[in-house]
Amino acid sequence: MSDRSPPPNSRRWLPVIALLSVLIIGYALIIAGQILLGLIPVLGLVLLYLVWRFVVAVEEIADAHQRLAAHQERQE
Repeated sequence: MSDRSPPPNSRRWLPVIALLSVLIIGYALIIAGQILLGLIPVLGLVLLYLVWRFVVAVEEIADAHQRLAAHQERQE
């Protein structure tokens, strides 16, 4: 049928990022007493996750274009 590779499991990192974010915010509030000290790393983690999701989406689009081109080449 198709030689499509399965999508990577980037969603499995979502609970890890959430737990790490809660720990960082908890540390910032309880130990340091400064919310911004925790928000900056958490926003950095979220930004890295979104960049990773974007890269995965672009790779999937490139794979789809490659499969489409190979299919059209076989039909010609």
